[in-house]
Amino acid sequence: MSDYMPTEVVVDILSRLPVKTLIRFRCVSKTWFSLISTHDFITMHLNRTLSNTKDPPYLLFRHFNEETEKENFAFLSYEDPFPDDHFSKHPNFVNPKPYWQHFEFFDYPSDFIELHCPYKSSNEFWFIVGISNGLVCMVDDTPSNTPYDIVPILWNPSIHKSVFLPSPGVRLPSSYEPMEYLGFGYDPITGDYKVVRLVYLHGWDERSFQGEEPSVVQIYSLRTNAWRTIPGPGHRYIIKEQSLSVFVNGSVHWLAHVGNVDTDSEDDYSDDDPPCNVIFTFNIRDEDFRKMDVPKYYEDTFDLNMMVALVGDKLALVPGNFNLWSSKACYSVWVMKDYGLAESWTKLYNIRIGPDLENVVGFAKNEVIVNKYGTLLSYNPRKRERSDPGIEALSTSLYMDTYMESLVLLNVEGNALRKQAKSSTASKGTRAKVKRKRKVGVSFKQAGKGSAGLMQRLMLKPRKSRKREGSATRTHTLQTGESSSKQMKKGKNKTKEVA
Repeated sequence: MSDYMPTEVVVDILSRLPVKTLIRFRCVSKTWFSLISTHDFITMHLNRTLSNTKDPPYLLFRHFNEETEKENFAFLSYEDPFPDDHFSKHPNFVNPKPYWQHFEFFDYPSDFIELHCPYKSSNEFWFIVGISNGLVCMVDDTPSNTPYDIVPILWNPSIHKSVFLPSPGVRLPSSYEPMEYLGFGYDPITGDYKVVRLVYLHGWDERSFQGEEPSVVQIYSLRTNAWRTIPGPGHRYIIKEQSLSVFVNGSVHWLAHVGNVDTDSEDDYSDDDPPCNVIFTFNIRDEDFRKMDVPKYYEDTFDLNMMVALVGDKLALVPGNFNLWSSKACYSVWVMKDYGLAESWTKLYNIRIGPDLENVVGFAKNEVIVNKYGTLLSYNPRKRERSDPGIEALSTSLYMDTYMESLVLLNVEGNALRKQAKSSTASKGTRAKVKRKRKVGVSFKQAGKGSAGLMQRLMLKPRKSRKREGSATRTHTLQTGESSSKQMKKGKNKTKEVA
Protein backbone atom coordinates (compact mmCIF):
# COMPACT_ATOMS: atom_id res chain seq x y z
CA MET A 1 0.00 0.00 0.00
CA SER A 2 1.22 3.47 -0.84
CA ASP A 3 2.61 5.66 1.94
CA TYR A 4 0.80 8.68 0.49
CA MET A 5 -2.87 9.53 0.44
CA PRO A 6 -4.53 9.84 -3.00
CA THR A 7 -6.01 13.20 -3.94
CA GLU A 8 -9.50 11.71 -4.11
CA VAL A 9 -9.32 10.74 -0.43
CA VAL A 10 -8.15 14.21 0.61
CA VAL A 11 -10.95 15.83 -1.40
CA ASP A 12 -13.49 13.52 0.24
CA ILE A 13 -12.21 14.47 3.72
CA LEU A 14 -12.20 18.19 2.96
CA SER A 15 -15.73 18.08 1.56
CA ARG A 16 -17.02 16.99 4.98
CA LEU A 17 -15.57 19.95 6.88
CA PRO A 18 -17.40 23.13 7.96
CA VAL A 19 -17.22 26.26 5.81
CA LYS A 20 -15.21 28.23 8.38
CA THR A 21 -12.55 25.51 8.52
CA LEU A 22 -12.29 25.30 4.73
CA ILE A 23 -11.80 29.06 4.44
CA ARG A 24 -8.84 28.75 6.86
CA PHE A 25 -7.45 25.72 5.02
CA ARG A 26 -7.16 27.71 1.80
CA CYS A 27 -4.07 29.27 3.41
CA VAL A 28 -2.28 25.91 3.71
CA SER A 29 -0.96 25.93 0.15
CA LYS A 30 -1.69 27.18 -3.35
CA THR A 31 -2.90 23.70 -4.25
CA TRP A 32 -5.47 23.67 -1.49
CA PHE A 33 -6.49 27.24 -2.26
CA SER A 34 -7.21 26.28 -5.87
CA LEU A 35 -8.91 23.02 -4.92
CA ILE A 36 -11.35 24.51 -2.40
CA SER A 37 -12.22 27.33 -4.82
CA THR A 38 -13.16 25.08 -7.75
CA HIS A 39 -16.71 24.74 -9.02
CA ASP A 40 -16.61 20.95 -8.64
CA PHE A 41 -15.47 21.05 -5.00
CA ILE A 42 -18.03 23.73 -4.06
CA THR A 43 -20.78 21.60 -5.60
CA MET A 44 -19.51 18.46 -3.85
CA HIS A 45 -19.43 20.25 -0.49
CA LEU A 46 -22.93 21.65 -1.09
CA ASN A 47 -24.37 18.21 -1.87
CA ARG A 48 -22.84 16.78 1.30
CA THR A 49 -24.29 19.61 3.36
CA LEU A 50 -27.74 19.15 1.82
CA SER A 51 -27.68 15.44 2.63
CA ASN A 52 -26.66 16.06 6.25
CA THR A 53 -29.80 15.93 8.37
CA LYS A 54 -28.04 15.66 11.73
CA ASP A 55 -26.85 19.25 12.12
CA PRO A 56 -29.73 21.75 12.44
CA PRO A 57 -29.54 24.87 10.27
CA TYR A 58 -29.18 28.41 11.50
CA LEU A 59 -31.95 30.97 11.43
CA LEU A 60 -31.05 34.14 9.54
CA PHE A 61 -32.76 37.03 11.32
CA ARG A 62 -32.99 40.66 10.25
CA HIS A 63 -34.67 43.70 11.76
CA PHE A 64 -34.41 47.49 11.54
CA ASN A 65 -34.03 49.27 14.87
CA GLU A 66 -35.81 52.62 14.63
CA GLU A 67 -34.02 54.06 17.67
CA THR A 68 -30.52 53.40 16.35
CA GLU A 69 -31.65 53.61 12.70
CA LYS A 70 -29.60 50.51 12.01
CA GLU A 71 -30.33 47.36 10.05
CA ASN A 72 -29.21 44.30 12.01
CA PHE A 73 -28.48 40.77 10.73
CA ALA A 74 -27.75 37.76 12.94
CA PHE A 75 -27.60 33.98 13.01
CA LEU A 76 -29.85 32.42 15.65
CA SER A 77 -30.23 28.84 16.84
CA TYR A 78 -32.94 26.85 15.07
CA GLU A 79 -33.42 24.74 18.21
CA ASP A 80 -34.03 27.70 20.53
CA PRO A 81 -33.57 31.14 18.93
CA PHE A 82 -34.57 33.16 22.01
CA PRO A 83 -33.56 31.25 25.19
CA ASP A 84 -35.42 32.10 28.39
CA ASP A 85 -32.15 32.68 30.24
CA HIS A 86 -30.65 34.94 27.56
CA PHE A 87 -30.64 38.03 29.78
CA SER A 88 -30.04 36.48 33.20
CA LYS A 89 -26.87 34.59 32.23
CA HIS A 90 -25.12 37.74 31.04
CA PRO A 91 -22.72 39.25 33.65
CA ASN A 92 -23.80 42.83 32.91
CA PHE A 93 -27.50 42.13 33.32
CA VAL A 94 -29.22 44.04 36.13
CA ASN A 95 -32.74 43.08 37.17
CA PRO A 96 -35.04 44.77 37.62
CA LYS A 97 -34.43 47.63 35.22
CA PRO A 98 -36.23 50.96 35.53
CA TYR A 99 -39.73 50.67 34.08
CA TRP A 100 -38.92 53.09 31.24
CA GLN A 101 -36.08 50.94 29.90
CA HIS A 102 -36.74 48.11 27.47
CA PHE A 103 -34.83 44.82 27.46
CA GLU A 104 -33.22 44.64 24.02
CA PHE A 105 -32.20 41.11 23.00
CA PHE A 106 -29.22 42.18 20.89
CA ASP A 107 -27.78 44.42 23.62
CA TYR A 108 -26.56 41.24 25.34
CA PRO A 109 -24.02 39.51 23.06
CA SER A 110 -24.80 35.85 23.53
CA ASP A 111 -27.04 33.26 21.83
CA PHE A 112 -26.52 34.85 18.42
CA ILE A 113 -23.83 35.54 15.83
CA GLU A 114 -23.84 39.10 14.57
CA LEU A 115 -23.49 39.51 10.81
CA HIS A 116 -22.20 42.53 8.94
CA CYS A 117 -23.95 43.28 5.67
CA PRO A 118 -21.33 44.54 3.18
CA TYR A 119 -23.55 47.28 1.77
CA LYS A 120 -25.90 49.81 3.30
CA SER A 121 -29.30 50.14 1.69
CA SER A 122 -30.12 53.52 0.18
CA ASN A 123 -33.44 53.15 2.00
CA GLU A 124 -33.90 52.08 5.59
CA PHE A 125 -33.26 48.40 4.94
CA TRP A 126 -32.86 45.78 2.22
CA PHE A 127 -35.81 43.83 0.87
CA ILE A 128 -34.89 40.14 1.13
CA VAL A 129 -36.15 38.26 -1.92
CA GLY A 130 -35.15 34.81 -0.67
CA ILE A 131 -32.43 32.45 0.51
CA SER A 132 -31.12 29.41 -1.34
CA ASN A 133 -28.12 27.23 -0.39
CA GLY A 134 -26.50 29.93 1.72
CA LEU A 135 -27.08 32.72 -0.81
CA VAL A 136 -29.23 35.69 0.21
CA CYS A 137 -30.84 37.66 -2.63
CA MET A 138 -31.69 41.28 -1.72
CA VAL A 139 -32.80 44.52 -3.38
CA ASP A 140 -33.30 48.04 -2.09
CA ASP A 141 -36.68 48.54 -0.38
CA THR A 142 -39.89 46.73 -1.38
CA PRO A 143 -39.77 45.86 -5.10
CA SER A 144 -43.37 46.96 -5.73
CA ASN A 145 -42.47 50.51 -4.67
CA THR A 146 -39.11 50.96 -6.38
CA PRO A 147 -38.18 52.33 -9.80
CA TYR A 148 -38.00 49.84 -12.65
CA ASP A 149 -34.20 49.78 -12.73
CA ILE A 150 -33.60 47.69 -9.60
CA VAL A 151 -30.18 46.21 -8.86
CA PRO A 152 -30.22 43.04 -6.72
CA ILE A 153 -27.23 41.70 -4.82
CA LEU A 154 -26.29 38.15 -3.85
CA TRP A 155 -24.66 37.80 -0.44
CA ASN A 156 -23.15 34.75 1.26
CA PRO A 157 -22.68 35.71 4.93
CA SER A 158 -20.84 32.48 5.79
CA ILE A 159 -17.89 33.34 3.50
CA HIS A 160 -18.29 37.15 3.74
CA LYS A 161 -18.71 37.59 0.00
CA SER A 162 -21.27 39.40 -2.14
CA VAL A 163 -21.78 40.45 -5.75
CA PHE A 164 -23.90 43.11 -7.40
CA LEU A 165 -26.02 41.82 -10.26
CA PRO A 166 -26.24 43.82 -13.50
CA SER A 167 -29.22 46.07 -14.06
CA PRO A 168 -32.17 44.46 -15.93
CA GLY A 169 -32.12 47.48 -18.25
CA VAL A 170 -35.69 47.31 -19.60
CA ARG A 171 -37.37 50.64 -20.23
CA LEU A 172 -41.05 50.86 -19.35
CA PRO A 173 -43.72 53.34 -20.51
CA SER A 174 -43.59 56.52 -18.44
CA SER A 175 -47.39 56.73 -18.28
CA TYR A 176 -47.54 53.62 -16.09
CA GLU A 177 -46.07 52.95 -12.69
CA PRO A 178 -44.31 49.57 -12.38
CA MET A 179 -45.29 47.02 -9.74
CA GLU A 180 -42.42 44.56 -9.39
CA TYR A 181 -42.22 41.14 -7.79
CA LEU A 182 -39.10 39.02 -7.46
CA GLY A 183 -38.26 35.40 -6.77
CA PHE A 184 -35.00 33.54 -6.22
CA GLY A 185 -34.14 29.87 -6.59
CA TYR A 186 -31.66 27.15 -7.50
CA ASP A 187 -31.53 24.71 -10.42
CA PRO A 188 -29.82 21.53 -9.13
CA ILE A 189 -29.45 20.09 -12.64
CA THR A 190 -27.26 22.90 -13.96
CA GLY A 191 -26.06 24.21 -10.59
CA ASP A 192 -27.33 27.66 -11.54
CA TYR A 193 -28.97 30.33 -9.37
CA LYS A 194 -31.72 32.44 -10.93
CA VAL A 195 -33.67 35.57 -10.11
CA VAL A 196 -37.11 35.97 -11.70
CA ARG A 197 -38.57 39.46 -12.11
CA LEU A 198 -42.24 40.13 -12.85
CA VAL A 199 -43.29 43.68 -13.70
CA TYR A 200 -46.93 44.76 -13.77
CA LEU A 201 -47.90 48.18 -15.10
CA HIS A 202 -50.78 50.16 -13.67
CA GLY A 203 -52.12 53.63 -14.39
CA TRP A 204 -52.17 56.68 -12.21
CA ASP A 205 -55.58 55.81 -10.77
CA GLU A 206 -53.70 53.02 -8.92
CA ARG A 207 -56.21 50.36 -9.97
CA SER A 208 -56.10 49.99 -13.74
CA PHE A 209 -53.63 47.34 -14.82
CA GLN A 210 -52.34 47.15 -18.38
CA GLY A 211 -52.80 43.84 -20.15
CA GLU A 212 -53.90 40.44 -18.91
CA GLU A 213 -50.56 39.40 -17.42
CA PRO A 214 -47.20 40.83 -16.29
CA SER A 215 -45.95 43.23 -18.95
CA VAL A 216 -42.32 42.18 -18.46
CA VAL A 217 -40.90 38.86 -17.25
CA GLN A 218 -37.12 38.60 -16.92
CA ILE A 219 -34.70 35.93 -15.72
CA TYR A 220 -31.21 36.50 -14.35
CA SER A 221 -28.74 33.60 -14.42
CA LEU A 222 -25.63 33.61 -12.23
CA ARG A 223 -23.96 31.23 -14.67
CA THR A 224 -24.25 33.68 -17.58
CA ASN A 225 -24.30 36.85 -15.43
CA ALA A 226 -27.04 38.32 -17.64
CA TRP A 227 -30.76 39.07 -17.78
CA ARG A 228 -33.05 37.88 -20.55
CA THR A 229 -36.74 38.35 -21.26
CA ILE A 230 -39.10 35.38 -21.49
CA PRO A 231 -42.82 35.01 -22.34
CA GLY A 232 -45.35 35.73 -19.61
CA PRO A 233 -47.77 33.24 -18.02
CA GLY A 234 -50.55 33.85 -20.54
CA HIS A 235 -53.12 34.29 -17.76
CA ARG A 236 -54.11 37.09 -15.44
CA TYR A 237 -52.52 36.29 -12.10
CA ILE A 238 -52.32 39.36 -9.88
CA ILE A 239 -49.83 38.87 -7.04
CA LYS A 240 -50.93 40.34 -3.73
CA GLU A 241 -49.11 43.59 -3.04
CA GLN A 242 -47.63 42.49 0.31
CA SER A 243 -46.97 38.93 -0.87
CA LEU A 244 -43.53 37.47 -0.25
CA SER A 245 -42.16 34.60 -2.30
CA VAL A 246 -40.85 31.21 -1.17
CA PHE A 247 -38.77 28.67 -3.07
CA VAL A 248 -39.59 24.98 -2.61
CA ASN A 249 -39.69 21.90 -4.86
CA GLY A 250 -37.85 23.73 -7.62
CA SER A 251 -40.37 26.57 -7.94
CA VAL A 252 -40.92 30.11 -6.66
CA HIS A 253 -44.38 30.64 -5.11
CA TRP A 254 -46.51 33.77 -4.60
CA LEU A 255 -50.05 34.21 -3.29
CA ALA A 256 -52.16 35.72 -6.08
CA HIS A 257 -55.71 35.95 -7.35
CA VAL A 258 -57.45 35.64 -10.69
CA GLY A 259 -60.41 37.77 -11.72
CA ASN A 260 -61.50 41.35 -12.11
CA VAL A 261 -59.02 43.55 -10.23
CA ASP A 262 -60.55 46.94 -11.12
CA THR A 263 -62.66 46.91 -7.99
CA ASP A 264 -62.52 48.41 -4.55
CA SER A 265 -64.75 46.11 -2.57
CA GLU A 266 -66.20 42.64 -2.47
CA ASP A 267 -69.59 43.97 -3.61
CA ASP A 268 -68.12 45.00 -6.98
CA TYR A 269 -67.55 41.37 -7.99
CA SER A 270 -70.27 39.64 -9.96
CA ASP A 271 -71.41 36.08 -9.41
CA ASP A 272 -70.07 35.23 -12.86
CA ASP A 273 -66.61 36.60 -12.07
CA PRO A 274 -65.83 35.99 -8.38
CA PRO A 275 -62.31 36.43 -7.00
CA CYS A 276 -60.28 33.25 -7.01
CA ASN A 277 -57.24 32.98 -4.77
CA VAL A 278 -54.43 30.80 -6.10
CA ILE A 279 -50.75 30.15 -5.53
CA PHE A 280 -48.85 31.38 -8.57
CA THR A 281 -45.62 29.45 -9.27
CA PHE A 282 -42.57 29.73 -11.51
CA ASN A 283 -40.43 26.66 -12.13
CA ILE A 284 -36.74 27.60 -12.06
CA ARG A 285 -35.62 24.67 -14.21
CA ASP A 286 -38.32 24.71 -16.92
CA GLU A 287 -38.89 28.48 -16.68
CA ASP A 288 -42.66 28.19 -16.96
CA PHE A 289 -45.62 29.41 -14.89
CA ARG A 290 -48.19 27.25 -13.16
CA LYS A 291 -50.88 27.60 -10.52
CA MET A 292 -51.82 25.67 -7.40
CA ASP A 293 -55.05 25.70 -5.42
CA VAL A 294 -55.33 27.19 -1.96
CA PRO A 295 -57.46 25.47 0.71
CA LYS A 296 -61.13 25.35 -0.31
CA TYR A 297 -61.97 27.43 2.73
CA TYR A 298 -60.02 30.39 1.29
CA GLU A 299 -60.64 29.90 -2.42
CA ASP A 300 -63.18 32.71 -2.83
CA THR A 301 -62.23 34.90 0.14
CA PHE A 302 -61.98 38.54 -0.86
CA ASP A 303 -58.77 40.31 0.25
CA LEU A 304 -57.24 37.17 1.76
CA ASN A 305 -54.89 38.25 4.56
CA MET A 306 -52.40 35.43 4.24
CA MET A 307 -49.02 34.77 2.63
CA VAL A 308 -46.98 31.80 1.49
CA ALA A 309 -44.29 30.40 3.79
CA LEU A 310 -42.35 27.24 4.60
CA VAL A 311 -42.96 25.06 7.64
CA GLY A 312 -39.98 22.72 7.59
CA ASP A 313 -39.84 21.73 3.93
CA LYS A 314 -43.61 22.02 3.38
CA LEU A 315 -45.45 24.79 1.53
CA ALA A 316 -47.69 26.70 3.92
CA LEU A 317 -50.16 29.57 4.20
CA VAL A 318 -49.73 31.77 7.27
CA PRO A 319 -51.32 34.97 8.62
CA GLY A 320 -50.38 38.18 6.84
CA ASN A 321 -52.67 40.81 8.37
CA PHE A 322 -50.74 43.84 7.19
CA ASN A 323 -54.01 45.78 7.29
CA LEU A 324 -54.82 45.56 11.00
CA TRP A 325 -58.17 47.25 10.47
CA SER A 326 -59.42 44.46 8.23
CA SER A 327 -62.46 42.61 9.54
CA LYS A 328 -61.14 39.33 8.09
CA ALA A 329 -57.91 38.88 10.00
CA CYS A 330 -56.37 35.41 9.76
CA TYR A 331 -54.79 33.50 12.64
CA SER A 332 -54.45 29.98 11.19
CA VAL A 333 -51.42 28.10 9.85
CA TRP A 334 -52.10 25.69 6.95
CA VAL A 335 -49.66 23.19 5.42
CA MET A 336 -49.76 21.30 2.12
CA LYS A 337 -48.65 17.83 3.24
CA ASP A 338 -48.37 16.37 -0.29
CA TYR A 339 -46.89 18.97 -2.61
CA GLY A 340 -49.20 19.78 -5.52
CA LEU A 341 -52.19 17.95 -4.07
CA ALA A 342 -54.90 20.45 -3.14
CA GLU A 343 -56.73 17.89 -0.98
CA SER A 344 -53.68 17.63 1.29
CA TRP A 345 -54.05 21.15 2.72
CA THR A 346 -54.25 20.70 6.50
CA LYS A 347 -54.85 23.23 9.24
CA LEU A 348 -52.07 22.85 11.81
CA TYR A 349 -53.14 25.28 14.52
CA ASN A 350 -54.37 28.76 15.37
CA ILE A 351 -52.02 31.40 16.74
CA ARG A 352 -53.66 32.52 19.97
CA ILE A 353 -51.99 35.75 21.01
CA GLY A 354 -54.95 38.11 20.80
CA PRO A 355 -55.56 40.95 18.33
CA ASP A 356 -53.00 43.03 16.41
CA LEU A 357 -51.22 40.01 14.91
CA GLU A 358 -49.67 41.42 11.75
CA ASN A 359 -47.81 38.45 10.30
CA VAL A 360 -45.76 35.34 10.88
CA VAL A 361 -42.05 36.16 10.69
CA GLY A 362 -40.63 32.63 10.73
CA PHE A 363 -40.51 29.19 12.32
CA ALA A 364 -38.09 27.60 14.76
CA LYS A 365 -38.09 23.95 15.86
CA ASN A 366 -41.00 24.19 18.31
CA GLU A 367 -42.05 27.81 17.95
CA VAL A 368 -43.60 30.21 15.50
CA ILE A 369 -42.16 33.74 15.55
CA VAL A 370 -44.77 36.44 14.98
CA ASN A 371 -44.96 40.20 14.66
CA LYS A 372 -47.53 41.89 16.84
CA TYR A 373 -47.63 45.53 15.83
CA GLY A 374 -43.85 45.92 15.75
CA THR A 375 -43.10 43.67 18.74
CA LEU A 376 -41.60 40.26 18.12
CA LEU A 377 -43.19 37.38 20.01
CA SER A 378 -42.36 33.69 20.22
CA TYR A 379 -45.39 31.38 20.38
CA ASN A 380 -45.38 27.67 21.24
CA PRO A 381 -48.52 26.19 19.60
CA ARG A 382 -48.34 22.92 21.55
CA LYS A 383 -48.17 24.61 24.96
CA ARG A 384 -50.14 27.65 23.80
CA GLU A 385 -47.57 29.87 25.49
CA ARG A 386 -45.92 33.03 24.26
CA SER A 387 -42.77 34.89 25.27
CA ASP A 388 -41.30 38.29 24.52
CA PRO A 389 -37.58 38.07 23.57
CA GLY A 390 -37.19 41.84 23.73
CA ILE A 391 -37.08 42.92 20.09
CA GLU A 392 -38.99 45.89 18.73
CA ALA A 393 -38.55 46.92 15.13
CA LEU A 394 -40.16 48.38 12.06
CA SER A 395 -42.78 45.75 11.23
CA THR A 396 -41.93 45.40 7.56
CA SER A 397 -38.24 44.88 8.36
CA LEU A 398 -38.71 41.69 10.39
CA TYR A 399 -37.41 38.66 8.51
CA MET A 400 -36.48 35.11 9.52
CA ASP A 401 -35.66 32.01 7.50
CA THR A 402 -33.57 28.88 7.83
CA TYR A 403 -30.00 29.27 6.65
CA MET A 404 -27.43 26.66 5.62
CA GLU A 405 -23.73 27.55 5.31
CA SER A 406 -22.11 26.95 1.93
CA LEU A 407 -19.15 27.94 -0.26
CA VAL A 408 -21.34 29.29 -3.06
CA LEU A 409 -19.89 32.52 -4.57
CA LEU A 410 -16.36 31.56 -3.52
CA ASN A 411 -15.41 31.07 -7.18
CA VAL A 412 -17.36 34.04 -8.55
CA GLU A 413 -15.56 37.10 -9.87
CA GLY A 414 -17.88 38.91 -12.25
CA ASN A 415 -18.96 36.17 -14.65
CA ALA A 416 -16.08 33.87 -13.71
CA LEU A 417 -18.57 31.21 -12.61
CA ARG A 418 -19.68 30.68 -16.20
CA LYS A 419 -16.11 30.44 -17.51
CA GLN A 420 -15.01 28.07 -14.77
CA ALA A 421 -18.04 25.84 -15.18
CA LYS A 422 -17.40 25.53 -18.91
CA SER A 423 -13.70 24.84 -18.50
CA SER A 424 -14.32 22.26 -15.78
CA THR A 425 -16.74 20.40 -18.05
CA ALA A 426 -14.41 20.54 -21.05
CA SER A 427 -11.31 19.39 -19.18
CA LYS A 428 -12.91 16.80 -16.89
CA GLY A 429 -11.27 13.88 -18.71
CA THR A 430 -7.85 15.55 -18.71
CA ARG A 431 -8.03 16.38 -15.02
CA ALA A 432 -9.06 12.83 -14.17
CA LYS A 433 -5.84 11.51 -15.71
CA VAL A 434 -3.73 14.02 -13.81
CA LYS A 435 -5.44 13.21 -10.51
CA ARG A 436 -4.51 9.54 -10.76
CA LYS A 437 -0.82 10.46 -11.00
CA ARG A 438 -0.74 13.17 -8.33
CA LYS A 439 -0.20 12.32 -4.69
CA VAL A 440 -0.56 14.46 -1.61
CA GLY A 441 2.46 14.48 0.70
CA VAL A 442 0.75 12.83 3.65
CA SER A 443 2.01 9.55 5.06
CA PHE A 444 -0.46 7.08 6.52
CA LYS A 445 2.20 6.14 9.06
CA GLN A 446 2.38 9.73 10.29
CA ALA A 447 -1.34 10.49 10.11
CA GLY A 448 -2.08 9.29 13.60
CA LYS A 449 -5.48 8.32 14.91
CA GLY A 450 -8.63 10.36 14.40
CA SER A 451 -9.61 13.00 11.87
CA ALA A 452 -8.14 15.81 14.00
CA GLY A 453 -4.66 14.29 13.88
CA LEU A 454 -5.02 13.55 10.20
CA MET A 455 -6.04 17.10 9.33
CA GLN A 456 -3.14 18.46 11.40
CA ARG A 457 -0.73 16.41 9.30
CA LEU A 458 -2.50 17.54 6.15
CA MET A 459 -1.88 21.15 7.10
CA LEU A 460 1.79 20.78 8.08
CA LYS A 461 3.10 18.22 5.64
CA PRO A 462 3.48 20.45 2.53
CA ARG A 463 6.12 22.48 4.39
CA LYS A 464 8.15 19.34 5.15
CA SER A 465 8.02 18.26 1.53
CA ARG A 466 9.50 21.59 0.51
CA LYS A 467 12.39 21.08 2.97
CA ARG A 468 13.13 17.67 1.51
CA GLU A 469 13.31 19.23 -1.93
CA GLY A 470 15.81 21.77 -0.61
CA SER A 471 18.00 19.10 1.00
CA ALA A 472 17.97 17.08 -2.21
CA THR A 473 19.28 20.11 -4.09
CA ARG A 474 22.14 20.59 -1.60
CA THR A 475 23.12 16.91 -1.90
CA HIS A 476 23.25 17.19 -5.65
CA THR A 477 25.57 20.21 -5.35
CA LEU A 478 28.05 18.34 -3.14
CA GLN A 479 28.11 15.38 -5.51
CA THR A 480 29.39 17.56 -8.34
CA GLY A 481 32.65 18.02 -6.38
CA GLU A 482 32.20 21.75 -5.93
CA SER A 483 31.56 23.32 -2.57
CA SER A 484 28.99 26.04 -2.16
CA SER A 485 31.78 28.54 -1.32
CA LYS A 486 33.55 27.86 -4.64
CA GLN A 487 30.28 28.37 -6.48
CA MET A 488 29.80 31.70 -4.74
CA LYS A 489 33.34 32.81 -5.75
CA LYS A 490 32.70 31.82 -9.34
CA GLY A 491 29.47 33.76 -9.23
CA LYS A 492 31.32 36.87 -8.03
CA ASN A 493 33.98 36.50 -10.75
CA LYS A 494 31.31 36.22 -13.40
CA THR A 495 29.69 39.33 -12.06
CA LYS A 496 32.97 41.25 -12.32
CA GLU A 497 33.56 40.05 -15.87
CA VAL A 498 30.10 41.19 -16.93
CA ALA A 499 30.68 44.57 -15.30
